[in-house]
Amino acid sequence: MNNIKNNLKPAQVLQITNILRSLGLNTSYRGTKLINKSIQYVIKYDIEFITLNKIYSKLCKEYGYSINAIRNNVNYALINRNITLSKANFLKVFGYDYYEKNFEPKVFIEEVSNLIR
Repeated sequence: MNNIKNNLKPAQVLQITNILRSLGLNTSYRGTKLINKSIQYVIKYDIEFITLNKIYSKLCKEYGYSINAIRNNVNYALINRNITLSKANFLKVFGYDYYEKNFEPKVFIEEVSNLIR
C-alpha cells in the first residue's frame, strides 16, 4: 500500500456516486455507501493491488462495523441492484459490453476506482 495520501476533489466523490447510481445501485443502502468509501479509499491512497480484507479492515476501524457486516452489506448492495439499469448503462460507464463478473465486490471496486483515477 502506498502511504502517499491524495485528496479527493468533491467532483470525484460526486462522480463515484453518479457511477454507482447509474449502474443500478441504491445509494441509500449502507452497502452502497461502504462501496463508495472503499473506492474513495483506493483512490486516496493510490492502492494498485487491492485486497478486500485491507479495505474492509479500514472501514471497520472508521465505522465500527465488523468485517462480516461490511462484507454482507456490500454483497447485498451489489446483488440487489437494479439489473435492468446496470445492463442499460454498463457500456456507457465502462466502455465495454455487460459482464456480470464486474459486480463481484473486488472487481467492482477496482474497476470503478480505475475509472475515476
